[in-house]
Amino acid sequence: MSVSVGQVEQSIEKIAPRSWAEEWDNPGLLVGSSSQQVHRILLSLDTTMEVIDEAVREKAGLIVSHHPLMFKPLKNLRIDNPTALLPLTLFRSGISLYAAHTNLDQSILSSSLTLAKLLGLQKTEFLQVTSSEKLVKIVTFVPEENAEEVRKELAAEGVGSGITDGEHSDNYAECFYQSRGEGLFRPLAGSEPAIGKIGELTRVAEIRLESIVEERFLSRAVKALHRAHPYEEPAYDLIPLMNTGKKRGYGMIGSLPEPMALGDLPAKIFPGEFDRSSVRLAGNLQRKIRKIAVLNGSGSSFIPKALSKGADLYITGDIDYHGVLDALQGGMAVIELGHFLSEIPMIQSLYAYLRGDKTFKDIELIISSANKIPWVSRG
Repeated sequence: MSVSVGQVEQSIEKIAPRSWAEEWDNPGLLVGSSSQQVHRILLSLDTTMEVIDEAVREKAGLIVSHHPLMFKPLKNLRIDNPTALLPLTLFRSGISLYAAHTNLDQSILSSSLTLAKLLGLQKTEFLQVTSSEKLVKIVTFVPEENAEEVRKELAAEGVGSGITDGEHSDNYAECFYQSRGEGLFRPLAGSEPAIGKIGELTRVAEIRLESIVEERFLSRAVKALHRAHPYEEPAYDLIPLMNTGKKRGYGMIGSLPEPMALGDLPAKIFPGEFDRSSVRLAGNLQRKIRKIAVLNGSGSSFIPKALSKGADLYITGDIDYHGVLDALQGGMAVIELGHFLSEIPMIQSLYAYLRGDKTFKDIELIISSANKIPWVSRG
């Protein structure tokens, strides 16, 4: 059993569209072909030579990584060019490479969200909101006997996924409104009507079916409508709305149920025998922490935002020396997890997401064991 690389792209971009990525970023299919069939997929934070060797050993036809392999155009394809060597090796090995970076950072799989959940933070919100989903009302008219089939097809493409009056709730799905009426049409010569005869006015008992869809799902929803609707030319309206949908953004901020000492928090995030060799703390280890800002990856530029929101503690992947001093001067402690530890939860969440997609039920998914914390401990 296999799937195409394109099917993997579609599944990931359903929750993390490439349009969400920053202009400087380079997500998407970087090596290979969308039509390539794969039966084993390797998930990794980075694409290093060790990860490529692992993919070869595991006979994985696709690597899905968080960090893009290439941010700038290659000037040559020489094997003595380290930047070119990795994509050349992938190409020669017949392995495709797909990356989801700043778009994934703003998705429901974000490490910031995962870390906030591990800490048990309450009353969470984005550290920095980047945008809100645009919403479209979709209205169609379907013969009564076909209404349920059309509704199910639309729901499968994200229509009515808990969006009501501009607010989103993960506790509801398949939110539709329907009413009964009568449709009239006269098929003309050259048409192929599913109901009625050419030249005769046809009256059909119909259901007006309406719901709201996020704009990023609209194209797929319209295709599903055409696919499921019995009419040769289904009637439907697409109405842009002024109310907005879910917010998205970077990082999370929230409060612990009870204050905890700064020194006790790393073990709460990564309990047990987890390798915490890259973790560093700045601040009084006995200080009681309540409000925490979390940002996976490189977090220096978000220090002013965390300070302005009143965080007692800022947890991030990596931070520069002067950034730590600025945080401490502002009365905010810092936990630097290391880039790897701050983002590996996102790869684990991506694994769980793909594992839950029925498209990949017979596909082997592997989280890279070759991709590790790069620092070597002296202790």
